[in-house]
Amino acid sequence: MKDVNPALRAVPPPESGSSSAYQRGDSRGDAPVLEKMLGRAKPDEHLVSLLTPATFEAEQYRTLGLMLEQRRQTGLLQVVAMTSPTMGDGKTLTAINLAGAVSQSPSARVLLMDVDFRKPSIAAQLGLRDNIVGLRDAALNAGLRLKDVVRRHPAWNLSIATAGRAQGLPHEIIKSARFAELLNEARRDYEWIFLDTPPLMLAPDCLILGRNVDGFLMVVYANKTSRQEVAEALNSLGPSKLLGLVYNGDDRLLSSYNYGAYYMTPESG
Repeated sequence: MKDVNPALRAVPPPESGSSSAYQRGDSRGDAPVLEKMLGRAKPDEHLVSLLTPATFEAEQYRTLGLMLEQRRQTGLLQVVAMTSPTMGDGKTLTAINLAGAVSQSPSARVLLMDVDFRKPSIAAQLGLRDNIVGLRDAALNAGLRLKDVVRRHPAWNLSIATAGRAQGLPHEIIKSARFAELLNEARRDYEWIFLDTPPLMLAPDCLILGRNVDGFLMVVYANKTSRQEVAEALNSLGPSKLLGLVYNGDDRLLSSYNYGAYYMTPESG
């Protein structure tokens, strides 16, 4: 993986019971507030950037956000896709936490999009109903614009576009001109756009998305994702738009810390 630049290392999210109570916050913003779309379930307790933003764990996601800011100074970087070689590597939690970290500033305009149409999970992780109008609906209905399917969370400064209710072949939706138009709308309205996408080895969607996004972060899980799977995923994606790796689950990185949390270090090469 010497050609990956930079590599970002991380360990798992905090253990159960570390998050604070779910709090209601400011609901300002152009996008409608999705209060009526809140489900009975609370957000996943591992969403530390949103639930416990003052913790060491959340700080590591802000570090990742700052690294992306630095990368943006050298070229266009606005639409960032999160992927992984296989399922269960933590890409969705990483996407939500990164979006949450970048959205901490009151003036930030951040959009989180669920583009994993085969197995969408952002709504569930955030405690939202999963039967709301979303990206698939807008992609298959020219009468819907992006603003019609984006909702602002009532508790945080974060806009969200869920996968949606409409059915269609995921790769056909993603390669459509209409989907590209929706991403262009997002570029005009938001400072940062984070996409949760399918695993690289299970679907061709990321390869199609490559022409519409500015870069990919790949999440891999220690002692789960094999070297061969990582190598195949890297070869499939190619180096041109790979921003780096987020390496999850290596407990050895906790040896000098008393936090059961998330830690990242840049590694050049």
